[in-house]
This record gives sequence, C-alpha cells and structure tokens, in this order.
Amino acid sequence: MLRVNSPGGSAAASEEIQRELRLAQEVKPVIVSMGAYAASGGYWISAYGERIFAEPTTITGSIGVFGIFFDVEKLTANLGLTFDSVKTGKMADALTITRPKTDQELAVMQRMVDWTYAQFIDKVAEARKLDRAKVEEIAQGRVWSGKSALDLGLVDELGGLDAALRHAADRVGLGSKPRLEEFPRKKDFAEVLSEMLNQLPTSRLPVRHGLASRLSDRVAQELKTVESLNDPRGVYARLPLGLTVE
Repeated sequence: MLRVNSPGGSAAASEEIQRELRLAQEVKPVIVSMGAYAASGGYWISAYGERIFAEPTTITGSIGVFGIFFDVEKLTANLGLTFDSVKTGKMADALTITRPKTDQELAVMQRMVDWTYAQFIDKVAEARKLDRAKVEEIAQGRVWSGKSALDLGLVDELGGLDAALRHAADRVGLGSKPRLEEFPRKKDFAEVLSEMLNQLPTSRLPVRHGLASRLSDRVAQELKTVESLNDPRGVYARLPLGLTVE
C-alpha cells in the first residue's frame, strides 16, 4: 500500500521513488491511495500503481515540470558581499546563485525541463495505457479533482484509505479484516492534551504576541518551502502554488 499525500517536489527524487516502486511491483502488488494531494511529482510516483484510489476532492494531475533558480546578487550587494570564482568551462557554475543566468545557461536548462516533461508524459501514457496525445491534452500542469481524474483515466476508483486497504487485503488473500499496525503510533489522550496546552498563549504576554507568532509561523513555513527546493538540477514536478479545497 502506497499512501500519497504530496503536491510533488524534485523531479529527480520523483523518478527515484517511482523506480523503487516499480521494482517492488515485480514481487508484490502496489496499491495506491491518494490523500488530499497527489499532484505532479505525487502523481509521478503513483502512476504505475496496480490500482489507484482517490478521494473525489483529491487534488491530482498537475502533470508538468518547471525549473527554478535563485539569484542573490542584489541581496548580497546590499550587504557589501562580492564573489569571485575560477572555473574550467562556461557552464561549470551554471547552478550558482551568486549571479544571473546567461542566455546559454537558460537555454540548456529549458531543454532539460522540456526533456523531463516529455519523460513525464511518456511514463503516464505507458502506466495508464493512454494515448500519448490524450495525456498531452490533460497535462500542461492542469490540476484535476479525483472525480475528474477518474473520468480522464488517471485513477481507477474513488475511495479513501479504507477502500484501498480492503482492496489490497483482498488482492493478497488476507480476508475482509486484516490486522493493521499504524506508524507512527497514534498518540493517546494525555499526549494530545499536553500538546494542546503547550500551544495555548500565556495571558502574561501582550496581545500583539498573537500576531507576531502567526507571522513567525508564516515565515517559518515559507522558509521550509524554500528549503525543499533542493533538486540538484533545479527541475521540479510539483504544484507551483498552494491550493485549499473548501
């Protein structure tokens, strides 16, 4: 059972995970259960599942690839910092963040993005037994709900984790009530209560602490997103923005 709840990420990591899952599928069935997200790289790793389950509101699809490269030249200049480099060729420091990219570097990186996107299309077409032209129509980074994905052939069945578990158990002959162990271990009531109490603001702090705390949490969240942009080639298969279904 593969439970996917991801908006995607590094294209290289997505390919590595998918490869391992395909190797696993040579010796055991791999059933995929999609959570709130299974988009872009999340769909990349799911595509070869023997059977894919999705919730009606699952955010999936987003079959697309983009490149992102940082440039801190202006920021470091404001701080009085400069950089000197010695390299053996024009492209030796193509991924440096200390200067803007040259036209040649951007052209090479665009070819890399285009090649990765073509690979993504091919894999979905092969895994889902769809015509490549049809996959191209529903790709282009477009986001689909689980219900729409079922109509398009991107998933096999609508259902949550329980439905996927029942199918997996039946598939390997474990009966209708297999024994399950969940990891990480569920927290007991005392642990949940303790965490809730620790999160309560103290009355001795000024009112503005609430706003400051929320801003701090938002900054931490954004920094975490930036830290996740760590693909060695700067190529990503992920949702380019956050989505919330209400």
